[in-house]
Amino acid sequence: MAGSPQSRYGADSATSNLSSRTSGTSFFSRNARSNTSDAPSSLYGSITTSSRGASSVSNRAANGNAIASVMRKTAQPNRAQFTPSSYPGITNLAIASQKAGYDSVAARNPDIQPTTQDRLQVQSRTVSDAQYKRFAQYIEEQSGIVLGDNKHYLVNSRLSSLLLRFKVATIDELINRAMQPNIYKDISSAVIDAMTTNETLWFRDTYPYLALKNIILPELARSGKTPVRIWSAACSSGQEPYSIAMIVQEQATTMVHVDPNQCQIIGTDISPEMLDRCRFAHYDNHALARGLSAERKARFFKPTKDPNVMRVDDKIKQMVTFKQMNLLGSYSLLGRFDVIFCRNVLIYFSNDVKSQILNKFSLCLNPGGYLILGSSESIQGLSDKYEMVRCNPGLAYRLKA
Repeated sequence: MAGSPQSRYGADSATSNLSSRTSGTSFFSRNARSNTSDAPSSLYGSITTSSRGASSVSNRAANGNAIASVMRKTAQPNRAQFTPSSYPGITNLAIASQKAGYDSVAARNPDIQPTTQDRLQVQSRTVSDAQYKRFAQYIEEQSGIVLGDNKHYLVNSRLSSLLLRFKVATIDELINRAMQPNIYKDISSAVIDAMTTNETLWFRDTYPYLALKNIILPELARSGKTPVRIWSAACSSGQEPYSIAMIVQEQATTMVHVDPNQCQIIGTDISPEMLDRCRFAHYDNHALARGLSAERKARFFKPTKDPNVMRVDDKIKQMVTFKQMNLLGSYSLLGRFDVIFCRNVLIYFSNDVKSQILNKFSLCLNPGGYLILGSSESIQGLSDKYEMVRCNPGLAYRLKA
């Protein structure tokens, strides 16, 4: 997985995951000053400050970053407000991405004081013990994720930014509403998405893609099977399925190869927000720098109106279809596959859920099909449906005959 939905649950480091979600770092100091010469700039643009007797600093990111946020300080001391960057052709999705980045940065900076109105709205950013137990059970039932007994800090850090967004006073009340999806569908979806871990990068760990290019695809080409179907389960923001598509394009120049036009790649995720990002297929410079070579970047990406953002080339994009799916549900509508990528997902589940998922995967694989897991994941003691294949480097699992 590249950072999968379901691998995105319950990561131990809330701070690092928030950082990976926003692709940025905090730029607020604890001792905010009105001195305009010290106004910092970052991926999120520049901060414009104003105070009595001080004029505003112009926003150095006026034509800004579609995946970044521009923040400015108002005359109210220590109060940050969201101001979207703009450029010709900017989309609502780009502005929404900026706002998400702002919310995460603000949540990581408690010294940025809210307005009086906001203070009245938000009364508690801490989950109670009783509510934590209810929520942990709910998350496990909905997604299979096991939070454990001592992840209060994770719930607090992940859900705090949603309080102002949905105008809810406490995390306990937010959880109450999230557990009523028939009434509060948007809140329920946002809470589950917030509890997922979107850690992902291009060609993660390298060896699975070498195995795909040098072993699995040539084997499928020699068999003459068409179409070749590959599933990227829990695909997060799309780096994994698009990386797979690039490999298919690259191997098309070899003597024994799978025709890219006869290859179907399906990416699934539990999060509608992540799937929107996948389909949009625009990535900022931070995301592009993670695992993507300069050669592949030049070959498989195109520039956009924003100099800090590139989009996936149409020939790659059209190879991948995205669908919403919970790994705890049924896979029957997806059909059968020759290869399933489910990387860095199972580690977040209980052994019972791992076993169920592995057995359901076996029903989705064609005879001799391959399952590729994360480097720290194993099927030992969980399923007897597969045999281990050493790929040198790495390994994969093949469905037993």
